[in-house]
Amino acid sequence: MLRRLLLIPAFIVLLSGYAQAQVLIDSIKLKEVSIVDKVRPISRTSISVTLSEKQLQQTKGSGLAETIKEVPGVSILKTGSTISKPVIEGMHGNRILILNNGIRLEAQQWGLEHAPEIDPFLASRIHVIKGAESVRYGAEAIGGVIIVEPPSLPSSAGISGGLNLIGASNGRLGTTSGMLNGGLKSLPGFGWRLQGTLKKSGNVRSAEYYLGNTGVQELNYSAAAGYHTGKALYEVYYSRFGTELGILYSVHVGTREDIDARIAIGRPLENYGFTYNISAPRQKVVHDLFKAKAHYDFIDRQSLDITYGFQKNQRKEYDFRRGDREALPITDLILNTHTLDMVFEKQNLNGTKRLYGFNGIFQVNNNIPGTLANTFIPNYDSFTGGIFLIQRWLKNNFEFEGGLRYDFKLFDAAGYRYANNGDESSEITEQYYGGQSRFHNITGSFGTLWKINLYWQLGSNLGLAWRAPTANELFSNGLHHGAGLYEIGDPNIKTEQGYKWINALKYYREKLNFTLDAYAQYINNYIYSEPDKTFRQTVSGTYPIFRYKQTNASFFGTSLSGTYRFSEVLSYKFNAALIRARDLGNRKYLPYIPSDRVDQYIHLDFQFKNLNSAWIQAGHSFVRRQTRYEPESDYATPPGAYHLFQLSGGTTIKVGEQELGLNLSVDNLFNTLYKEYMNRYRYYTHDMGRNITIRLAYNF
Repeated sequence: MLRRLLLIPAFIVLLSGYAQAQVLIDSIKLKEVSIVDKVRPISRTSISVTLSEKQLQQTKGSGLAETIKEVPGVSILKTGSTISKPVIEGMHGNRILILNNGIRLEAQQWGLEHAPEIDPFLASRIHVIKGAESVRYGAEAIGGVIIVEPPSLPSSAGISGGLNLIGASNGRLGTTSGMLNGGLKSLPGFGWRLQGTLKKSGNVRSAEYYLGNTGVQELNYSAAAGYHTGKALYEVYYSRFGTELGILYSVHVGTREDIDARIAIGRPLENYGFTYNISAPRQKVVHDLFKAKAHYDFIDRQSLDITYGFQKNQRKEYDFRRGDREALPITDLILNTHTLDMVFEKQNLNGTKRLYGFNGIFQVNNNIPGTLANTFIPNYDSFTGGIFLIQRWLKNNFEFEGGLRYDFKLFDAAGYRYANNGDESSEITEQYYGGQSRFHNITGSFGTLWKINLYWQLGSNLGLAWRAPTANELFSNGLHHGAGLYEIGDPNIKTEQGYKWINALKYYREKLNFTLDAYAQYINNYIYSEPDKTFRQTVSGTYPIFRYKQTNASFFGTSLSGTYRFSEVLSYKFNAALIRARDLGNRKYLPYIPSDRVDQYIHLDFQFKNLNSAWIQAGHSFVRRQTRYEPESDYATPPGAYHLFQLSGGTTIKVGEQELGLNLSVDNLFNTLYKEYMNRYRYYTHDMGRNITIRLAYNF
């Protein structure tokens, strides 16, 4: 195993040396510019939305899911008030691929209560791709892709940077994040960046009561350096994301009678006050990422990118335990991931281009001994390799892009659990489970963009994608600690395969612009977790049982977003989305599908004395009750519809030669008591009440 790991960096060195020998040695004198990281541009035929740095500034301090939730078709799957995962047109978890600074995020993302280990403060842009883009980005992109892109490194001498200070009333949150960038006068083309974030919050509050043990604390930092020679670019990057968060007390219940009582009342039976203390049950996660990248430009508009990434994800989960076991985690996992990506690109003078690529992923997941508890998922090794070809054409007012990809995955799992074969009088034995599985598939995509005229354009994208089942879907059989559920997998689960067709009609004029998306998706062997209406008693409490199942499923939906300008200073913005999903095999509705939603905003820009770029915005959100569910299939019926109101405003103030940005927002303005269907803790508690947030941003 060690020999194989050591071959990876050696292989990169050999490739880099070969590519450097091919680079032209012509010396070109350039003016001082920023290093342009050769991130693959988002294909124009992809159905996507990009959030700019200005838009991201208004959501600073939020997690990744909250940052992108205003994108039409994007919603949030919550686990209480502290854990959120993005949902793109009904898809979440391992069906959404996340790229962090060009490296696909590989953590324990199979857990619905495992939030993405990414610090959004580092992002200068975030791209949300809604199509099934597995050809370009790899398997597991059935539902879409999220690309977190940091700012480019500088190359000129001097130091610049910024400081963000954020405070929020609900949870008494405080966040500080800073960034420094610079270059060296003695070494033109060299740039560096340092960044760090410190965050702490305590128990959050619904409209009427505190939620016990919902504190969060984070410490994140990163460093990057790059060197640009004109024909070549070299970059290294390191980041660490560390978080500790509490799990709501109310989901860990002693008896079946207690669960029934809590679900019936729909709120905690205990009264809690405010505290920053985080106690069991809790999670502690550390995610390290290292990246090394080389880009080379050759003659005839050809280029080569080689990117190596290493990630180490450490997850510890703590529960109530007797005596001296309190300090021991009940789950202790370490996932090591090596990735290698190579992309060769050739462009022609007429604008067409062709990409050849290879992606390799090698993973080792281990349960660390000493927990004195059954492992939730087994140890496993996994290798995935994929090759792809993408061709782009231009024809008058049309752009076309098509691609093919082949992937192979080897998955080798080995685990042990203690059992007594269901007979309390029989001897408890150690049982082996796992085995080796092989998966492979061919995927493809075809997209087109038709520029009808100056104001209208139509995009269409057809994608075939797939993903192999994850370790928990195959082998879980125990308490899923953070989710407060007892989950049971199925070792006979097969590969998912999805077909998605999405279209986007765009219109843009000075007064009115809008985008209308419509999509249809069919997934063969769709994997989902469904409550089976029974409970399991464990030493730490009683928990509802969820089982993994498969079926053929269909998804249809549409989203509409637009802006109308009444004048240069007053505008109206509108977002709406709906999804219809069916279990075709059993002719019923699928669980945990987002409800119909409408968001609207009135935005006013104005100038006042020394305030620059001042604005104020009033917002309203309506979320309909989810009526498309199977009666008696869940532990509680979906909660009712709700309205939320929001008020925000901001400006910039001159401070010497620099500017200070000020942003104030009030979410859930009228302190509404409500429940969100996509919150997995809705059985026991309500969602967050009023929250006032102040953001200060100083750049120098």
